[in-house]
Amino acid sequence: MDFQVNNETYFIDLADEEGKWLVFAETPTGVRRIPVYVDAPDFEDLTVVIDDKERRKILN
Repeated sequence: MDFQVNNETYFIDLADEEGKWLVFAETPTGVRRIPVYVDAPDFEDLTVVIDDKERRKILN
């Protein structure tokens, strides 16, 4: 996906083999790779418990 910030064009892509986002910027001398950092840690699966009308606990 191409996008612009302050009149500069960037390209973002998901590297399937790495499972990471890649961002590139065009420069007069070629393409510059910009590091992407993940601010939030990975989370574990979340269990949701729902009480129905008969007060049974249903795990989702």
